[in-house]
Amino acid sequence: MKSLDLVYDAKELREIIINNPDLPLVVFACENVYSDDYTSVLCTDVRAHIGEILDCDQQVNEEKIYCDRTDFEDDLRIHLEDEFNGDDKEFDEFVGKKLSEYEPFWKKAIIIYADN
Repeated sequence: MKSLDLVYDAKELREIIINNPDLPLVVFACENVYSDDYTSVLCTDVRAHIGEILDCDQQVNEEKIYCDRTDFEDDLRIHLEDEFNGDDKEFDEFVGKKLSEYEPFWKKAIIIYADN
């Protein structure tokens, strides 16, 4: 017999949690985890890092959870293009104002990705 290497070495995650005990955990189950056949699936690829998550009901892209401010700003700019009339400088100011409305909802967290 040989090992299937199913047990995850949690040293990296343990260190992140020990060094950041007050941060919440956010867990993303990646697309390879989903299964119609089982009630639960063992994840053999687990990664963790400290990051940020936008924790609010946003209409920029309702199918997306944002963990990257630049990605969010890019999508926000696309989302706002049709409702704005003005020059580039005014548009940048408009986007900046909208971004500031989201600022309180960016939360620092330990982000875990589980996949296979």
